Amino acid sequence: MTLFGIKLQVVECRLFDNLKKTKAVFPEEIIQIETGLELMRNLTKVTQEAVKEYQKRPNLYTNHNLFSRNRQLLLNAYTSLLFSSYGAEFVILRTVLENNNLIRLFNKNSNYAFEWLPQILQNRFSQETKAEFGKTGKFERRFGAGFVRNGVYDGRGKEKVKDDIERFYSDLCNYTHPNFSGWKELVFRTPDSLEMISNMPRFRDDTAELGVGVVLFSIQTTFKAIVETFKGYWHGEDLAAQLWDWQEKNLIMLPKYIPAEKS
Repeated sequence: MTLFGIKLQVVECRLFDNLKKTKAVFPEEIIQIETGLELMRNLTKVTQEAVKEYQKRPNLYTNHNLFSRNRQLLLNAYTSLLFSSYGAEFVILRTVLENNNLIRLFNKNSNYAFEWLPQILQNRFSQETKAEFGKTGKFERRFGAGFVRNGVYDGRGKEKVKDDIERFYSDLCNYTHPNFSGWKELVFRTPDSLEMISNMPRFRDDTAELGVGVVLFSIQTTFKAIVETFKGYWHGEDLAAQLWDWQEKNLIMLPKYIPAEKS
């Protein structure tokens, strides 16, 4: 069997070679990511505690949906990182970042959460809830990334985190749009200095470092968003302690990956 004209066995060997290099270069970060992904799975228990309130609070309903998406998206992004498929990873992580900002916007304004839903899902809510949150009659409302960021980080003291998110988002966009940042993932030089386009992913230290940082950042912001959404439903002390421990380690590890301020 072949893939893009290459024997599938050769492709598999390259991918697993990339995986070994990624884990060898970033051993502590890989453990942190895998622990975070496992904890994200366990956090689903917290959302189940709130199910009975979904009919009254649209943001719980929408944010459970968005969190479940991010849980799977982050697993896919991590797999892409391991195999050095950086372009695929960054496309996924851009969606994760947008979802996290949506979650936080919906926590600030539950009317937005209700308007974001398609009409068929709005109709599942009680008449009281529809009367409270559906006054505008809007459904399937789209919220641009800039509008959401400004809505979430609109206060004093939030300039730094907003700036960090905008820089991460900018880096992700540089890979999801066809420009030179995404281009260098596929281009390499031969020993005689010819520029070639690879048809298989190659491990790159610098790009992998960015990929590791954005995964760590995305898991942390997902945790923050979900804790903010479901505060009051945390009845498992062990789970809360695990999350606190993960966050403490991440706060030590993450600063080296925060993108440099652009001049």
